[in-house]
Amino acid sequence: MIDILQNIDHEAIRQQIRNNQTEGQEAIENLNQCKKLTAGAVFKSGRAYLGPDVLKVAVDKKTQKDEAERKKGEKAEAEKRKKREAYLKARSDVANLDQARWTVPQLKALVSYKRRKTDGWNLPSKRNLLMEKWEEIKNRETPPQTPERVREENVGENVSDDDDSGIIINMEVV
Repeated sequence: MIDILQNIDHEAIRQQIRNNQTEGQEAIENLNQCKKLTAGAVFKSGRAYLGPDVLKVAVDKKTQKDEAERKKGEKAEAEKRKKREAYLKARSDVANLDQARWTVPQLKALVSYKRRKTDGWNLPSKRNLLMEKWEEIKNRETPPQTPERVREENVGENVSDDDDSGIIINMEVV
């Protein structure tokens, strides 16, 4: 009889442990699904303290955000590099040609490279409009080179790279 009662008690304890585990997993899932990690989200998940689970979620969110920003930056740099290469190629192609023989793709490459974000006009598509824009902006300074480009050109010189090994993640849960 005693064995039967002990078995029933053990089974009740096991069931309570299973319930606690499922509640904990649901709380972690709720924290992962939050767009912004706030005190309300932490309290709603059944926590009243900032423990290792909350830290892990915050670090994961920060890592995802940094990765998205890095990809966006790489895409922008690739686009700048592509524009610069097209500009340099077009510049070398038109160096010995009369302006009347310049092609529309060459003019587009030249004008789009010198165009600034603050310009209030769209890139023209007609040859005569492209020639007018080129005459207007051809004396502008070329956009500055990217730091990567400067490093590539200064190979062999003493250029110090930033060391990212000492990064400290400052996370503030509101």
